[in-house]
Amino acid sequence: MPQKNQSSKPVAALAAFDCAQARVTLSGEWSLKNGFPAPDALLHEIASARPALATAAEPAPAEVVTIAFDCAALGRYDSSLPAYLHALNEGARRGGTRLAFAPGTLPDTIERMLSLATARQGAGTPEAAAGEALPGSSAVPGVRAATARHLAEGLFCRIGTAAARMVRPWGDALAFVGETMTALANLARGRARCRFPEFWFFVQACGVDAFPIIGLVSFLTGLILAYVGALQMRQVGAMIYVPGGVAISMMREMGVLMVAMVLCGRTATAYAAQLGSMKVSEEMAAYRSMGVPPVEYLVLPRILALVVTIPFLTLYANFFGIIGGLFVTTPMGVSLGQSYNMMALTMTLPNFTSGLIKSVAFAMLIGWIGCHRGMACGKSSEAVGDAATSAAVLGITLVIVADAIFAVLFNIIDFF
Repeated sequence: MPQKNQSSKPVAALAAFDCAQARVTLSGEWSLKNGFPAPDALLHEIASARPALATAAEPAPAEVVTIAFDCAALGRYDSSLPAYLHALNEGARRGGTRLAFAPGTLPDTIERMLSLATARQGAGTPEAAAGEALPGSSAVPGVRAATARHLAEGLFCRIGTAAARMVRPWGDALAFVGETMTALANLARGRARCRFPEFWFFVQACGVDAFPIIGLVSFLTGLILAYVGALQMRQVGAMIYVPGGVAISMMREMGVLMVAMVLCGRTATAYAAQLGSMKVSEEMAAYRSMGVPPVEYLVLPRILALVVTIPFLTLYANFFGIIGGLFVTTPMGVSLGQSYNMMALTMTLPNFTSGLIKSVAFAMLIGWIGCHRGMACGKSSEAVGDAATSAAVLGITLVIVADAIFAVLFNIIDFF
């Protein structure tokens, strides 16, 4: 910033006007205390000089007026100088004239400040689309080119851009699947940096700590299934088949599905919030800088803990669901012995193992979704909340889709 020993008031005077270019002299000390001259005075001087040129042998001046500043006599200045220049530009715009400040004639800090003030304001205007010079636009490289490029985009280009934006998250998800598979392969060869103390911690967090809520949900699910089955079986006098129906429903579908739903809302969201918070605090970057793959160190223990615990939670849920069904059928006249015999007939190998097969697949799916949403989280507290929410919603949706796929596959291979 120039530091001149002057105490005069700020002055902006027209020194010359030639071929649509005005030369303006800035002098004095420009400060908020001293104030600054009215921009209309300089605009009036420029407007008075332009008709004189039009009557001479020279051609009529263009609509765009370039101003070159002489700052040799400029003293101290503060924000009042860019405020004056901005007001000068706005006053000219209202009068139907566009000003372009010649680059290199103002102090560098003033040019940068004007560029930030006018670049966004000029974007999308006809003069920006036509490539006209905007005040201070030379200090922001590519502003006019980017604006013109955006306005020149056609309908198909916008559609393609939107499609690419929609497909990109799926590409990131597939890349994360590949990283997870690579980490599992390294674990099988004994080369993965996986901390097993962390694994046992997550086994307790997503397994043992989930027993109460899963027991309650499964008990109520079995009770509801028994009531629904009894509505129909009572009409034909076949109440004895209700315990078997409850057992089949819990073992094949409802047991593992209730476990998956609870863990989507309980564990997948926790994984997303934990990993998202670590990304916000730059812990992910710290692991990478130390040469530790975050997928092996953070993701593998979480997914393996779910793979180990969900089959046991499924058996636990099946048991409580059947108990809930017995609480309904026993008062309705079906003895415990009859219920035991009917349930024993339904406990075939396909019925017993179908839920366990699904549980392993659901465990991989829930763990992968929770970890992926956390790893893809943005770097803000709001992004962490969004990651946890999307982990729950996406997890429940994909679990239901996967369960439907399993139902179709089991029907095709006659796995009953």
